[in-house]
Amino acid sequence: MRILKLDKELEVFIAGLGAAQSLLMSIYSFTERKKDFKNILLALFFLAITVRLVKSILWVYLDSSPMWLINLGFIAHSISGPALFLYLLHFFFSKKWSNWNLIHFLPSLILFIYVGMLTLDNFWYSGGYSALIFHQIGYSVAGLSLLVIHFLSKRKKTSIGKASIVWVLALVLGTALLQFLYFSNYILGLTPYLLGPISYLPFVYFLAFLLFKNPSLLKSSASKKNQNIRVSDYQLEVHARQMKDLMELEKLYLDPNCTLNKVAKELNQPSYLISHVVNNTIGKSFPEFLNGLRIEEVKRRLQEPENQNVKIASIAYDCGFNSLSSFNIAFKKVTGTTPTKFMQNNISH
Repeated sequence: MRILKLDKELEVFIAGLGAAQSLLMSIYSFTERKKDFKNILLALFFLAITVRLVKSILWVYLDSSPMWLINLGFIAHSISGPALFLYLLHFFFSKKWSNWNLIHFLPSLILFIYVGMLTLDNFWYSGGYSALIFHQIGYSVAGLSLLVIHFLSKRKKTSIGKASIVWVLALVLGTALLQFLYFSNYILGLTPYLLGPISYLPFVYFLAFLLFKNPSLLKSSASKKNQNIRVSDYQLEVHARQMKDLMELEKLYLDPNCTLNKVAKELNQPSYLISHVVNNTIGKSFPEFLNGLRIEEVKRRLQEPENQNVKIASIAYDCGFNSLSSFNIAFKKVTGTTPTKFMQNNISH
């Protein structure tokens, strides 16, 4: 086994950061399970990755680890591929859960039954670990295939928003890289053992950043009505242009009572269609889109010299916000700074 030539403390720290962040992602995904059942699969995936990364650390630096604990790491490895594949399958194609999906976890169940009996010599070094590595490579290829199928299908091109596209790309490519580096280490003997866990670190933190910026990624993106929407790219752009004209030219967003239903009524369209348009042309939920327009208006007013002595709260209320706390949160999320600092740095003289 090739070992990465870094200080031991640095290797443990980097791999440990990846495991810790993956655990946090698992916990957060599980807490969001009621909003979308796919989040259970996502939570299971991140938990499996966490256990696998911890096992890698123990494997290198704690020779006295009990064999059953090492076996749990291998079992977690066998779970990660199916969990991610099923998540992607339901993410792209909005399928209902079927108990037949549990067949994907049958190898993991068998390994778990024998968790106290498997040893390195009588199983893992006798072809067991090689089978596990190829098993996961197969699921990585299947996940990448789902991406290709989705993006090559014209009918499906507008089924998810831009943020969701970046989310699944990072998720699939990061995991595929991790699985390939384990494969490269054990099967090909080309890469250091801990290069996989270390390379996974930027991906899992990028995923956490995406989730922080777009919490709606873990929410069901479409109701049953949305799932049956068949709108061409041209029609989607027409609806988007009409909606933007209404919001920007008539400044409907300044109305504190502006809602999705109100905008849909003004456009004489069903609310689920407007929601679909916002999700798939802008890549945001309607509340995020609405707050974005309001924040841009606030920024414009904060930079005007005549508003230098006007209270920021007053400007926020005039721009459609109902509470100062929600305004401050939205403003910092969009701009990365507070309204006061923004005004000090950008006011015209």
